[in-house]
Amino acid sequence: MTVSWPDRIIETGALAVLVFTPLAFGTVEPWSEAIAELVIVGMAVTYVVRNLRDWEFRVELPPGWLPSVLFLVLITLPVVLPGWSLDPHATRRAALKLLAVATFVLICYNTYRTRAQVRRAVWTMTITGTMIALFGVVQRLTWNGRLYWVGPESPSANAFGPFVNRTHFAGLMAIVVPAALALALARPGGARWKYPSAPRWRDRFRTWNSRDGDARSLVPLLILVMGGAALASGSRGGAVSLLVALTVMTLGFVAAGKRSRGRAARLALAVVFIVLTGFWIGSDVLYGTVGRLAEEIGRPGESQRVQVWADALALWRGFPLRGTGLDTFGVAFPGVRTVRAPVVFDHAESDWVQLLTDTGALGLLLALTAVSVVARALFRERPRGIVLAGRGALLGTVVQGIGNYNLPIMSNSIYLGLIVVLALTMDPELSWEARRGDAPRADSARPVSRSPVEIVTPRRIVESNAGAFQRSNRADAARTPGSMIHGEPR
Repeated sequence: MTVSWPDRIIETGALAVLVFTPLAFGTVEPWSEAIAELVIVGMAVTYVVRNLRDWEFRVELPPGWLPSVLFLVLITLPVVLPGWSLDPHATRRAALKLLAVATFVLICYNTYRTRAQVRRAVWTMTITGTMIALFGVVQRLTWNGRLYWVGPESPSANAFGPFVNRTHFAGLMAIVVPAALALALARPGGARWKYPSAPRWRDRFRTWNSRDGDARSLVPLLILVMGGAALASGSRGGAVSLLVALTVMTLGFVAAGKRSRGRAARLALAVVFIVLTGFWIGSDVLYGTVGRLAEEIGRPGESQRVQVWADALALWRGFPLRGTGLDTFGVAFPGVRTVRAPVVFDHAESDWVQLLTDTGALGLLLALTAVSVVARALFRERPRGIVLAGRGALLGTVVQGIGNYNLPIMSNSIYLGLIVVLALTMDPELSWEARRGDAPRADSARPVSRSPVEIVTPRRIVESNAGAFQRSNRADAARTPGSMIHGEPR
């Protein structure tokens, strides 16, 4: 499949956002948010030009689009209605950031159609995540109180890499590590073992150490670096979310049947090595993380985090339906605060609790509905590496959001949105890991729409493209008669 020049521009912008957002302190400052939003605006303009060039405008809507649109409308209303938000400027800035992330996800959902695009996105995530992990480990050993050693002073000692808060770094790794594992466990199309019998561990290590290996042979090492750094960062929520994501992937392979249990065993072994790497990088930090987590679980009444949540619920009872406005917790919380500590609480230390106070019960309900619909769509897909990576990243982030402020960080939202898009857009019958060709999604074989403007929902995509879906599979089989589909011969 030949990718058009607008698609190449859009993909270049997406990869640039993947590299820039985590390196710019997670994109939490106005200047970095403005740069990321301008790039996304450029991607959107390019997408519109691509559609208008063919005298049609076609937009495919991902699963969960309706509650997501309603949620975006809800968070935008305080910007235009005076007196709704307790801090209109902060609400306007946060709403603009979420609109940019939603635009990024929608454009990628309508652009990523080939295996090569998926590989480039996953490789970019993996390489960027490894660079940040190595930088964070080195920075911790040579910490002088400044980000990048010459940048602004960190407001706390919990910085890790370019992130001011180690929780944000660990949250990003909980998304990147599953994607890298999907890349490591994928078998290239047309690959054949040169050994006559089933490959043994000795054969696998021999192939990994031979000249026949490709760049994917380095992925297991990169996974150990990222996973070990996440555990050694000291974030309790990040460690739990990473283990949840890896557990979801392992159970997905186990449930897929006997042919996938070998991958499940390798994934379980990878989890063991990740934990050992975490102990090797920072055993004292990891021991302290486990101790603090056990203490907080054993004595929740003494936890400062739980006390903040109790006060946050009191704040919510004052604005039960519509909330105080997006990103207004720091302004609204002092009025109900009972926690005695020399600390300023700008966030509720929980994505879900703060979502309740900022957007009310209505906003929380819409957000949970959108997440549930997307999760349901992922669990309906055939359990493959990239799909299981999307499941693990989504559920791991949801779990981390219970006890951490993580998802509103723009870099983490961008990464999570893209990995979910990759998991949703790849067809079950098409192997995303094949080396030869750029096999398109089935819907790319559709005839041109007769209507100049068309909004396509997920149900309509499935119903209207069964014939094109089968034609694409037959054409792909004719081109690569000896290739593999998810490790199974045709």
